[in-house]
Amino acid sequence: MAIAVAVAGWLGLATSPAEATEGGTSQYIGGSAQFYGAGIPPFPGTYILSQTNFYAANRLNDGNGNKIPIDFSLKTYSNTFRLLHVSDLKLAGADVWGQLVLPVVHGDLSIMGRGDTQTSIADVTGTAGLVWHMDGHSLVVGLDIAAPTGRYKKENMFNIGANHWAIQPVVGYKYFDPQGLDLSLVPRVVFNTKNTATDYTSGNELYVDYAVGWNFGPTKVGLVGYAYQQLTDDKGRGVGSDGNKGKAFAIGPSLTYSFSPGLHVSGSWQRDLVAEHRTQGNNLWVNVGFKL
Repeated sequence: MAIAVAVAGWLGLATSPAEATEGGTSQYIGGSAQFYGAGIPPFPGTYILSQTNFYAANRLNDGNGNKIPIDFSLKTYSNTFRLLHVSDLKLAGADVWGQLVLPVVHGDLSIMGRGDTQTSIADVTGTAGLVWHMDGHSLVVGLDIAAPTGRYKKENMFNIGANHWAIQPVVGYKYFDPQGLDLSLVPRVVFNTKNTATDYTSGNELYVDYAVGWNFGPTKVGLVGYAYQQLTDDKGRGVGSDGNKGKAFAIGPSLTYSFSPGLHVSGSWQRDLVAEHRTQGNNLWVNVGFKL
């Protein structure tokens, strides 16, 4: 898992057969991990990561990845605060750590002349995990639990909360050379519970966040993104014959500058190259991390 593991820009569109999972979204946002994937610091202490995100899409794709010919626009702005604590406790040779992820989201949705705008705290995520550090290599295991704390109303076209729980086991691997290769790979499975307001259960999902780059002193350049595959069918009203299973792949450049081991700033742009039963657009991230 990562310092940046469960970022929140979670939005619920009105359910339709075009969308994977309910509203075509998830309580986890792919691509949020970036170079923070499995990057739990090797020193005990409390850390803050602030992630600002802007997402824009003007196309909604069907199950074959083709654009549905409707007037569609989605824009979301979010800021997510992650409070991470690495304890001095040891378990099976690993450091014990945990985090709390608090996202605030503003979004504008327009479909065929109808629109909706919402702003609120989104679904909050808590994490508990272990990390092993071994000569430049890090191995992380953890469990994220996303709670239905975000604003949700069944009659809204657009919702920031998902109105259900999600259990997310995560593993992660990171290799870090301060004068060379930087590599992160973080797969997670998302198990969704039922939205009791709509009697709809989104299928289980697999995300694989990745990042690969090179450190030039305090500057790091690289590529970041994610791959996504919905594993099981949705269950509920309006589900298509293919189970509304979604698929996605995104990639883009990243730049990081470290002022010190305890303070760094990074940014990335990620383009959706593949999107099935989902929106297809662009993600812009600006991240600031520091030790308290």
